[in-house]
Amino acid sequence: MDAAGTTQYTGMQQPAVSEPQHLDTHLNTPLSQTDPQYQHAVNPPQQAAQPLVSDFPAAPIVSAGIFGLIVAGTGAMGSNLHRVENGEIGMGEAISDSLVRGAAGGAAAAGATAAATTLTSGGILGLAVTLATATGISYILSK
Repeated sequence: MDAAGTTQYTGMQQPAVSEPQHLDTHLNTPLSQTDPQYQHAVNPPQQAAQPLVSDFPAAPIVSAGIFGLIVAGTGAMGSNLHRVENGEIGMGEAISDSLVRGAAGGAAAAGATAAATTLTSGGILGLAVTLATATGISYILSK
């Protein structure tokens, strides 16, 4: 080595090769910070999803609608099976009639639950609103 800090090579010696230090400095840096093409990109801050909070009791209403659909549909199917046995209607008509009546029962149950839940705090008044609403919806849908 000479006074300037360089190595003098003689004969068959190979110079020591070291990797440039600047090549691996950007490996962990996002492109938006290193590449001029991406420098205009703005990464918005990530926010955690907020749960939807509502005072409307959707779960009991949906549950009542499904329960009403099942009860009304199976009740109608039981009645329609007697009519199929007597030859009054065919099986296809029995199934479609049961589905229609089940949907009407589900709508009546969901509507009655929604009305009673939002208009009353339960008790006798809640029962009266439930019965009146379900009867009204059933009456309208059966026309």
